[in-house]
Amino acid sequence: MESNSEFAPNVHSTPVCTGTLDFQKIVEELNRKFDAMKAELGRENDALRQKVAELGRENDALRQKVAELNSRVSALEAAREREAEEGGERGAVAAREGLAEEARVEGSLPDRPFTDLDGFLQFERSLETDAALQNVIRTLGTKVTAQSTKEWVNTSWQLVLSDEVGSRCSWTGIRDKQCIRDLRITLAMRRAFVEKFVDDDEFEEETKAFFRSAQDRAKKKAQYAARQNQDRPNE
Repeated sequence: MESNSEFAPNVHSTPVCTGTLDFQKIVEELNRKFDAMKAELGRENDALRQKVAELGRENDALRQKVAELNSRVSALEAAREREAEEGGERGAVAAREGLAEEARVEGSLPDRPFTDLDGFLQFERSLETDAALQNVIRTLGTKVTAQSTKEWVNTSWQLVLSDEVGSRCSWTGIRDKQCIRDLRITLAMRRAFVEKFVDDDEFEEETKAFFRSAQDRAKKKAQYAARQNQDRPNE
């Protein structure tokens, strides 16, 4: 019997759907693009990591530089404070000594600031007469030329007593300290102050502040003297 080849199945070929081929091509193309994008992102990420590492190193170097500058600034400030302290101490001593010498010529104030409370109180008793009081007022008015109220009050008191004596005094005499408020020397200073600055309210406040800080000033001077002795070579 003769076979009909027209209707016989072709066992050697498999029919392929055109839509399937197109989809596979699309998927392959997307995969290639994805791989290319991933590779590009990887390179960019590596570059970014390198940049971050460089910035980190630069930041570390900058921090170190700032630390060095801060250290230098601190050293300079410390040196400047030491120079100012030493210069201020020398200037204050010279000013007090100069004023005390001029006061000796006037004959109304002590030759040197009193370094003991008894001597200061003995001087206070010498001001009982109006003539002595007026001499002090006149001397303070002509010899103390400070322009600020604080400097005027501090200079005037430093002319009369040392910080060691000042640390044993206060405005009202609290804690067994010598009361300054009612002394004749205080009255003389107040009157001289009013002649220069008119209002005496600041005199009281600045005088209180002067005696409150007397102990600290005395301590700093003692520390300064100790450092000076240590710096001197052994003779």
